[in-house]
Amino acid sequence: MKCKLSVLLFLLLILPLASAATLKGSVYDDNLDLAQDVLIEINTVPQQKFLAKTGSYSFDLPVGKYTLTAKNDRYVVTEEVEVLSASGEYILDLFLLPDFAEEDELWQETQQELPLETEEKTTPLWAKIVAGIIFAALLGRIIYARKKYGSLWTFRKKIKAESQKTLEQHKEELAQEPGYLDQALEIIKKHDGRINQKELRKEMMYLSEAKVSLIVTELEHKGKVEKIKKGRGNVLILKSR
Repeated sequence: MKCKLSVLLFLLLILPLASAATLKGSVYDDNLDLAQDVLIEINTVPQQKFLAKTGSYSFDLPVGKYTLTAKNDRYVVTEEVEVLSASGEYILDLFLLPDFAEEDELWQETQQELPLETEEKTTPLWAKIVAGIIFAALLGRIIYARKKYGSLWTFRKKIKAESQKTLEQHKEELAQEPGYLDQALEIIKKHDGRINQKELRKEMMYLSEAKVSLIVTELEHKGKVEKIKKGRGNVLILKSR
């Protein structure tokens, strides 16, 4: 009788484990290196927390919808996760990158409107000419931005989709579209062969920060550019052939 009770108790203890799927992945920082000391939380009942010291995490989850949060001293990233099966493994890599505040700021620069002067009698002719030139330049930027990136809603949708791609997906796309490397080289050449990485990011605003970082890494690997650390950013210098 005691033996039967022990077997029953053992089966009851392993039952929750047998009906749980495994969610795991890696966490990368803004240099696409494995992030260290990242706090991972998921809103199970009770809530689970895990300190990813080496950039990897793993949770056992039953079927359901969850919110997965990763944060360090600089960034907080949240992902919605749905477990459809009570078995198997789900892999979700996380990227600790800035939010879309920078993209919004860059976009809003193209949306500025020039205030109209209401006192026509006191406005000198030269001021009207300067205002007309500035207005034409701003209008040109708006037309160029809309032609290149589409509407703001479409642009933000593309940026969000880019940020949700895994590191392997970014690498596959770069392998399939080598033209990205040529575009980056042309931009660096236009800046007299010297540009900081943040400025390159602005010039290639339609790509995610992770993909631009991969482009820079690939150009450096091919010996096309030299990357020099300066402050909290990088300066890219075109190498002469």
